[in-house]
Amino acid sequence: MPRRIATADTADAQLGEAAQINLTWLVYLRWAAVLGQALTILYTAIALTIELPFTALFAVLGVEVLSNVWLTHWHRRHPGTEAEVTDQVERVQVLVMFGDTLLLTTLLFLTGGVANPFSAFFFVHVVMAAVLLRQRWSYGGTAFACLCLLVLHFWHVPLPILENNPELRLQGMLIALSFAAVITVVFVARVTRALDLRNTQLATERDRKARTERVQALGTLAAGAAHELASPLSTIAIVAKELEKRLMGEDAPEDDVADARLLRDEVARCRRILHRMNLEAGDQVGEELVPLSVAQLLENTIQEVPGASRVDVAVGPAASEVELFVPAEGLAQALRAVVSNALDASGTGQRVQVGAHLDGDQLLIWVLDQGEGMDAELAERALDPFFTTKEPGRGMGLGLFLTRSVVERLGGELRIQSKRGEGTTVTAHMPLARLVRPV
Repeated sequence: MPRRIATADTADAQLGEAAQINLTWLVYLRWAAVLGQALTILYTAIALTIELPFTALFAVLGVEVLSNVWLTHWHRRHPGTEAEVTDQVERVQVLVMFGDTLLLTTLLFLTGGVANPFSAFFFVHVVMAAVLLRQRWSYGGTAFACLCLLVLHFWHVPLPILENNPELRLQGMLIALSFAAVITVVFVARVTRALDLRNTQLATERDRKARTERVQALGTLAAGAAHELASPLSTIAIVAKELEKRLMGEDAPEDDVADARLLRDEVARCRRILHRMNLEAGDQVGEELVPLSVAQLLENTIQEVPGASRVDVAVGPAASEVELFVPAEGLAQALRAVVSNALDASGTGQRVQVGAHLDGDQLLIWVLDQGEGMDAELAERALDPFFTTKEPGRGMGLGLFLTRSVVERLGGELRIQSKRGEGTTVTAHMPLARLVRPV
């Protein structure tokens, strides 16, 4: 059931976004139409010296201007994508487009009816209705435009110069059809491009939410495992400690005492791993934010990594002056997974480079290994959960996935650059605005 609700909410959001984009472009197109109509009227009167009912024509243009001012103001007051707002946007679009068809009919009625070449702009209205409105309203808009054309055929104020000058009518028709074609193509292309871009953004957001849900599921699993294992591990720790004391009191061989001590140390290590697993699986979401420098963050990152002596750290001058305000353990653990992967990939004796520098308003933290590298397909899949190139038993394939989740929660992006034979660079791009203490 929750999945159905989420899907319905996503669909409503997509409809809302589409309605808002359509309304935005409708406002732009109406301003362009008013300007074009005004210039056409002035050109006809001045260049062609055709007498027109200027008062009535500019009164119609005034109605268009006032209605678009109202539409712009209304759009700014209703920017949301909720279902109720979306329904209101659709009703407003229907009202405006039918009103525009009626206003165009009025202009043509005053200037020769269907004999006016600019009657071709009815085609623009039909296309707009098909793009912006639902099916039933687009059919209704088309039928209304055809009805208006039929009325104009029988009832209009004639312009003798158009009826008696076929050459002028032909020139006007060529100009009107050209304008109508250009406006239609530009409008449809812009609206389609805007909708495609928004759909891409929505798809990306859906993927991010899905990853977050998987991380939360892992967090629940980790918390359950930690809870179930805490009691037996505590029991083993107590027994191991008592066993060590007894062996020491009985003058047992040193090897037996060392084994008991090792058992107790390994139990403590298991408990630390469980605690860290909680952090890896998402508990850092609620971690307290603390101030620390970039250098401190990188030091915390590598201090518990096996093989830390093979890691070289470099912090750029500008980055070294930045004080971060972040979930220190969670972010360090996320970066630690990348460093561990780099050490595993580099092999014995090879060094790993870890660094940070500022790039504009972003902090870049990168890890460079000396491994064999990956091809483009593997690099793309490396961020997927449970994908690993390691041998069985050496990893679950969650390190980069969880690192990516942490970085994205901080508003950033995790990128991988790799080529066969040239090693791999993993870079966290994070906006400084999300990493520093709010002013």
